[in-house]
Amino acid sequence: MNTQNLLEKLFNEGNCLTYDWKFNARRKTEKMCEQFMLENPHSFCFVQNNKVPLPLLKHTDFQYFSNGALVICMWPQCADEVTEKARKILGLHGYVIKDVYAPQNKEEWQDYFKLLIDICDKTRELPVNDEDLTLRTFNSPAEFADYCFNGSNVLLTASKDKIFEPKYRKILALFSNGLYMVDEQYKHSDNFYGDVETKFFEDCVCNEPMLQPLYVPQIYLQALYQRAKQYNWYSSPEDAAKNMPQVKDSELETAAQYAEDILPNRKCVSILTPRIIYRDILLDEILTSPDYHRYVLFADGKLVLSQKYYSNERKQKHLLEDLKRSFPYMQFAVELVPDYCIDYLYQEIYKRQKSARDIYLEMMRQKAMLISTVFGVPVVLAQDAAAQFVGWKNWQEMQTVTIPHARHLIANQQNLDRRMEKNGYQNDVIYNAMAYFDLLKAQNIPYENSQAVYRQLKANLANARANK
Repeated sequence: MNTQNLLEKLFNEGNCLTYDWKFNARRKTEKMCEQFMLENPHSFCFVQNNKVPLPLLKHTDFQYFSNGALVICMWPQCADEVTEKARKILGLHGYVIKDVYAPQNKEEWQDYFKLLIDICDKTRELPVNDEDLTLRTFNSPAEFADYCFNGSNVLLTASKDKIFEPKYRKILALFSNGLYMVDEQYKHSDNFYGDVETKFFEDCVCNEPMLQPLYVPQIYLQALYQRAKQYNWYSSPEDAAKNMPQVKDSELETAAQYAEDILPNRKCVSILTPRIIYRDILLDEILTSPDYHRYVLFADGKLVLSQKYYSNERKQKHLLEDLKRSFPYMQFAVELVPDYCIDYLYQEIYKRQKSARDIYLEMMRQKAMLISTVFGVPVVLAQDAAAQFVGWKNWQEMQTVTIPHARHLIANQQNLDRRMEKNGYQNDVIYNAMAYFDLLKAQNIPYENSQAVYRQLKANLANARANK
């Protein structure tokens, strides 16, 4: 199959309406929003591209062109399902599918995968002109809700016709026309919150087509669920929780027996996210996150996988390859179990080993002690500084950390430790000393050891230069 000819035909006869145009103009759009938010601190905005109205989140599934051509990269048995998803979301926005280009057999799948990669590469060469960009602004959460619910749009994550765990309402909102809102705290995968939970929702939980996310303030997200209460399709968080599949007593007995059989004399090594080291950097935690990949790994190589997500051998293979990079000498013994067994195993493991939450809180206590020593401030004040540095409001709020969040924050600390060691610093408090100075100053906390800290910083800088 000559994909080059088809690629040229697609772009000669139409414009791609679904590609990630922000890749070409990220800084430009950020500046537009930053300027608006600086002048209107309580408002919200995002940038639209009039030539690319439907930038999709999962653009490797399909791409759509203005002449009605739909290009799909899926196994033949899945192509019809993806076509109907595409038809649904495109139809809601006024577009019609006229021609479908999809693999007819497994051999052609590789060709279409290459074609979609080539489409992505070609669109990244396309210019984004200022006249094509529109700044969409909202002066209040209510005004934003008007926009989102326009045209009988249904908030799927609060609908009684869909089964989504109510916990997702705190961080995201997905509408029937593909509009997808995410709490702005999740905007960067390496930030305080991270994107493991949103990534799991997008890839594993949600089977609906969605546009690229709009990152919105929490108050704007809350306004959407408040507005949803007005509609007869609305389901309260309590009702949604009741409608979630419940683990039966017989299944709990099965999980308990399974845990009793395999847990004695075994140590779990997926309490924290195993990390892959490539050269001298740690790769993205999402590659091996037990929260995203739904597995339990033990030190003897016993690898328990969720049957729900790993019945596909190809998916198993990808995870095994990544775990092998984390544990190159480990021999894996794979076993598939019902998904509820994964949660039950971890509950039982936490009775025997420290959880990620326990480890994180202890790590932060040690850091607070270090800040107290380095800067000469009382421990109770150093605690708030330690918490605020990584994104918490204060030490008390930090106690609310969940296990998945703790795993992510520990991974962040591992990344920081790697950078610190590479630059020749003895600890990360000294490495980030100027930021801690600013935190202490903002709280009007006197610190006694400033001169000693400056001397240490000077010594570390000299050492880092000498090692280059």
